[in-house]
Amino acid sequence: MRTLVATLTLSAAMGILALQACVKPPSSVGGDPALLVQRAGEAGPSQSGIFDIAVPPAGTVLRPVQRVPRNQFGVVGAFPLQQRDLPALIYPDATTSEQQAVLEGMRFFTTPHTAAEGLGPLNNQLFCLGCHMSTAEAVQSPGLLSPGSCTPGSTCVSNVSRAARSTPTNFAFTSLDPATGGGRPADNLDAIHNTGQTAAFTLFGDFDPSASSTNSIGFFDPLDGTTRNIVTGGLSQPFGGMVQHTRPAVAACVPKPIPPVEFDTNLKPTGSADPTTGLYPTGFRRSVGELAGPPYIGRGLIEAVPTQDILANADPDDTQGHRSSLGNYAAELGCKTDCISGRVNMIPRTVVVDKDADGNVTSVTGFVGGVGRFGLRANGVELLQFIIGGLQGELSFTTIINDNEINFPTLFPHSGPTVEPAACMKARSSSPEVSLSTPFSIRNFLRNTAPPEFGDALLDVLNSPDPTKPLDKTGDAAKVARGAALFGIDLKAFADRTVAGRMPAAGDGLDPNAIDQADRKLNCVGCHTPIQRTGRSPAEVGAEHLSFVWAPIFSDLLLHSMPVIDAERLAQTPRDPLVIARPTGGRAGETTARIVDTFDLPRNFAQDTFANQKASADGREFRTAPLMGLGRIGPPFLHDARVYLSELTVESAAAGTVTTNRRLTNAPLVVRSLDDALLAAIELHDLPAPDDGKAPRVPGAGCPAPPTATNVSYGPSPQAVICPPYNGATSRTNRSEAREVIRRFRELSTEDQQAVIAFLKQL
Repeated sequence: MRTLVATLTLSAAMGILALQACVKPPSSVGGDPALLVQRAGEAGPSQSGIFDIAVPPAGTVLRPVQRVPRNQFGVVGAFPLQQRDLPALIYPDATTSEQQAVLEGMRFFTTPHTAAEGLGPLNNQLFCLGCHMSTAEAVQSPGLLSPGSCTPGSTCVSNVSRAARSTPTNFAFTSLDPATGGGRPADNLDAIHNTGQTAAFTLFGDFDPSASSTNSIGFFDPLDGTTRNIVTGGLSQPFGGMVQHTRPAVAACVPKPIPPVEFDTNLKPTGSADPTTGLYPTGFRRSVGELAGPPYIGRGLIEAVPTQDILANADPDDTQGHRSSLGNYAAELGCKTDCISGRVNMIPRTVVVDKDADGNVTSVTGFVGGVGRFGLRANGVELLQFIIGGLQGELSFTTIINDNEINFPTLFPHSGPTVEPAACMKARSSSPEVSLSTPFSIRNFLRNTAPPEFGDALLDVLNSPDPTKPLDKTGDAAKVARGAALFGIDLKAFADRTVAGRMPAAGDGLDPNAIDQADRKLNCVGCHTPIQRTGRSPAEVGAEHLSFVWAPIFSDLLLHSMPVIDAERLAQTPRDPLVIARPTGGRAGETTARIVDTFDLPRNFAQDTFANQKASADGREFRTAPLMGLGRIGPPFLHDARVYLSELTVESAAAGTVTTNRRLTNAPLVVRSLDDALLAAIELHDLPAPDDGKAPRVPGAGCPAPPTATNVSYGPSPQAVICPPYNGATSRTNRSEAREVIRRFRELSTEDQQAVIAFLKQL
């Protein structure tokens, strides 16, 4: 990613120079007293610190949320973005004053920063946009945002982009560079003999699964030198914190390593790890994983979903069943009703308001608590938590809300422990580097970033006289309608809530979430709730766009257990990139399939790398990803961007896995198109199917167990671990909550599977 960032930065240099007079210097703190008072008000009466959105008052008439025209959505110029780029991102009816209120945040988000501003010394990106650059590498596909569809000189990179990924990460190279004692950024396309290339960020630390901390499962030591280790009683070791910062802006700084276990007193010096549990005698094990920046689309809508609605959808004991005509596999899979047991993540409040003797607010630190709705693990109640966290954790910018510079790590060259060079140490600041107006304006910007309009085929369905019966029974609209029905959507209810003027004056009496309760078919809607209503938005800018609307979020905002492979979860480092030869399946114009080397996509989701602010989330639990804009923004998919599709590697180092349908079991799947990526992402919602007589006899088919030894030990029978029988004990414990949904999906014909994919591409 360093090469890409450097290229884009040079192309935007003239724009930066022209903008410098307009952007408030980060060192300016003018206006902060007033914003501190505002922030103190957000802390609640008597600093109760609990965030809550009430249900709409009785009699409130909800309306469809506005959406940005699809072909316009995300089509922006070169960064840093300008006011002329706003129509591609924010609500169409935004007023001039609302546009002005988001400009500072948008410019800061999209402007490369320098060490002189305060960037670094332990930064991981040059700017917020560094974690949102997938569209710069997007393949050409109808309707998909990609460089070919953008304005001249632009790659259409903005906050609605995802983290970019071109290959897996090779942690053998990124973890520690013996020549410097530091780490290495994943900025090289060679993932076998070098680092690989990705904008996903690496997390690491030591985890004790048995230790109990407040409202938490286990104890994670972030190795930041400041956290109290509840197991040892002392402060954690000063290794720089849980994010591996490998792209420092200060030339003298050494990229941050992942500390070898030999130097970690929680681990190696106490003895050897248990080969079964991975635990050292202290009870800790090393955990390393990756997370990736999601597209920031419709976050103001997510913030405005009534708290009661989120709570009502939770089913922690799997007692809420459903009807489906596609078969019931719950009993076989060891479930009470439908295997889906989403639960809320309750976040403790940490907000503290300080005042002087005259009652003036002098500081507000920490964040409000309540039902989590933001973050890959729903570990945040409010947007500001992630904005402040990103400013500090990725850019190393401090604010008055969090003015602590990240501690410098201890490094490990061959000659023994040392510290950063003096020139790098001088880059630290003892005062806030970013005005409070910056994170507040970024919040305005993210709150007001709208979802895109649906694709034409879905609009044809929704605008038809009866959306359940599209006029063309063989065209794209019919396929999309079939896919939506298989997803579990009531298309009449969905149309009434997304098309202006469709809802009858007295209401339609249909499911408010647009779920077909008579027949959920696959029951994708069991987690990806199509429609959520919003209450009154707390936004000080743009609340009229966010309040009392029907929002096609496609998420219940709950935690769900995803598939886990214990050997990979307990390994000290993620599995090394694994190459498996697979046939491509052929493309239009190709007479025969080609055998290509693919990087095998791991099926394990569980990784215990998270701050203790995760609240009650377990290592295998993730919040349901909102699907707004999915078909417009495209891959990479999943929490760590593992399902990648990049024009840089699609022909040379594609991702690969296996897929199952009614006719074939664990057939090879090479990710070379948007359709392939969506199919792979669906498949990875659960462990692979157990092999049977329908597994084809071609390279790369069958259970994707490593054909050779890797750095992860799967035991004597990897197939039983990775592809357990559906009716076996391992399936009951290690398959995900989506196991019945995916079992049904695998029983579909390829045509019906493609219909589901066609529907998703319209979102």
